[in-house]
Amino acid sequence: MDIPLIKLFPVGEIKADLRPERLLTLLATGLVIAIFIVILTVSYAALIFAGPLTPYIPLGITLFLTGNILMVILVSLFSSHASSISLGQDLPAAILALTIAAALATIPPSLPIENTLATTLLLIFVATFGGGILFLLIGRFKLSMLIRFLPYPVVGGFLAGTGWLLLRGAIKMITGLPMTPAVLAPDVAVRWLPGLVLAGVMFALSRRFRQPLLLPALFIAGVTLFYLVLWLTGTPQAEVMAQGWLLGPFPEGGTWQFPLHPDLLSQVERDVFLANLPRLLPVLLVATMGFLLNISGLELVIKREMDLSREMGVVGLANILSSLLGGLIGYQSLSSSTLNYKMSGSSRLTGLVAAAAIVFILTQGISLLSYLPKFALGAMLMYLGFNLLFAWVFQAYSRFSPLEYGVIWLILLVIAFVGFLEGIGAGVVAAVVLFVINYSQINVVKHRLNGVTHRSRVTRGREQRQLLEQHGEQIQIWQLQGYIFFGTAQKLLDQVKTRLQKPVLPPVRFLLLDFREVTGLDSTALLGFAKLSQLAQEHQLTLVLTHLTPTLQRQFETQGLAENAGPIRFFADMDRGMEWCEQAILDSHPIPMAEKSLAAQLGEILPQAEQVGLLVPYLEQQEVEPGFYLIHQGDAPDELYFVEQGQVTAQLELDGRAPVRLETMRGGRVVGEIGFYLATRRSAAVRADEPTTIYRLSLARLTEMEQKDPAAAATFHRLISYLLAERATHLIRAVDALLK
Repeated sequence: MDIPLIKLFPVGEIKADLRPERLLTLLATGLVIAIFIVILTVSYAALIFAGPLTPYIPLGITLFLTGNILMVILVSLFSSHASSISLGQDLPAAILALTIAAALATIPPSLPIENTLATTLLLIFVATFGGGILFLLIGRFKLSMLIRFLPYPVVGGFLAGTGWLLLRGAIKMITGLPMTPAVLAPDVAVRWLPGLVLAGVMFALSRRFRQPLLLPALFIAGVTLFYLVLWLTGTPQAEVMAQGWLLGPFPEGGTWQFPLHPDLLSQVERDVFLANLPRLLPVLLVATMGFLLNISGLELVIKREMDLSREMGVVGLANILSSLLGGLIGYQSLSSSTLNYKMSGSSRLTGLVAAAAIVFILTQGISLLSYLPKFALGAMLMYLGFNLLFAWVFQAYSRFSPLEYGVIWLILLVIAFVGFLEGIGAGVVAAVVLFVINYSQINVVKHRLNGVTHRSRVTRGREQRQLLEQHGEQIQIWQLQGYIFFGTAQKLLDQVKTRLQKPVLPPVRFLLLDFREVTGLDSTALLGFAKLSQLAQEHQLTLVLTHLTPTLQRQFETQGLAENAGPIRFFADMDRGMEWCEQAILDSHPIPMAEKSLAAQLGEILPQAEQVGLLVPYLEQQEVEPGFYLIHQGDAPDELYFVEQGQVTAQLELDGRAPVRLETMRGGRVVGEIGFYLATRRSAAVRADEPTTIYRLSLARLTEMEQKDPAAAATFHRLISYLLAERATHLIRAVDALLK
């Protein structure tokens, strides 16, 4: 983010929100958001500070709430949209809980619990700090699109696996037991079944009613119902707390601690910490995916695009500062931001009110949190897990192909029964396999043409054109596309084999492969082209490769597929390659080419027009040398030319670039007729390629012809119409071939 935060401070927006008619709505919205944040934060703290760390749940709540206060304030003030509310998130929390559990399993039980706590706090700090740095870098260098290259089914598999981890973590948080058959025992199931029922109600009603207050209301209703049952049955609170139904009791000493305090750092188990650092990478990956998914969802809600680089910068800074307070890695909350948007109409002041309410709860009511039932907190985690599993397991069935859907299940099962890191590995392998399979389905041949439907830009005489029409299918033109690797190269080889094995079609002498739209090829693809070269030798086929970049040409040459090496020819573009192939066919079927006068050549075009010879007196003959310009680009359109003998080329002349050939013409062709008729300045230049005889017709002479000899003028116009129609007919045929 290149703009200083001080310049982004929304003074005007906050002043507008301070109007009396808006304050009551903003205060109510901020309070609801604060309650929602506290409920989620307590759930995450109970999830992460589990097992031997259970006595430190109040410390976790304090740290996470403190980090959330800072995050809510910063994002509310400096986000590109006023409705943004950011807080510690469920996806990274679930993976972080798994990482910490794995780390704790390697710490000997004989070590003081303070060492375990210090190691945990440092891992949380590194995760949040690392997430902040990652977000800042992604925003600064605009790299957010990179994560979008991860195949959607792989993202779905990770998120479905995270949903399972939330369910599993909820069961463990409620019962203190891992997800094993032991949790099905009646005395254990009775603890988590109420949470499962409450989560099911939350999920079902949230699918039916899109009300932002629904979840907090259901959570409060669940807690109220629990205490109502206790009151009706006369069960003392002390008894249910002793039985482990409540989050408390909280021991003394749950106050905030600086994660980088020297005394705390001295207690860190360095070997355990360093060994588990790589396990934090999935936390950052999932956090980045979650951030982008939430931003995309929020954009749909607010119906406008957000400044992604600015969001990354603000959230990155918020995470870095939050990490110093012990906060959990976070970013925009889709639910809280939507609630702010719908209840307050987007207000930055709402976030500030929520932060103030969290401060009050943190300083005045933290002890009350010990009376929250574990099943209610577990229900929130289960609800989040249900949402992920429903979206990426149930709904995904109709959105993905069977193969892609299978990838989601593969990653989910690996995460569930092996581990998340192994699930990441399975996801990477699945991404590669999906790429290979899906990309292999793309036909590397974009267009198939032949010498009948496509010609070079050399305009030849009638006999030569007829000969090329007769033998044109000996030239096969395949325009290639995309990145060519072993799968697509093999598919190309198979297609060539299939074409060569069709006896009903004319034999192929030339296969022109145009690489203009090829982005690259790998070494395994070169092996496919080596096999293609061998196949060409067996069938006396010449491979004509055009539009090769210098890099591609070097790749071919290092594989031994160089110019004139066997049946291979290189040309700068498809037009030059086609010209060479056409000339090879003409050379193999020589046609006696007697020199003919212009009148004779034009008479072949219009054999029934006896007046063709009457045109010649109006034309001025010129003999020109190679390099002579008949027309300069930008000239006035006051003349056209007929070519009797020799050759001329029409070309675009661009500053600093080689000329681009438009058409090469020999005897019997007309030059410059389009500009002549349309009265527009010349869009291309025409120059002689060799000693050439031309006939010039000026606009003044045409006017004279129309006045003195209308029959000759009519013949002239008919001749030009024929030549233009012939050119248009060939163009239409080429377009039809491209569309097939």
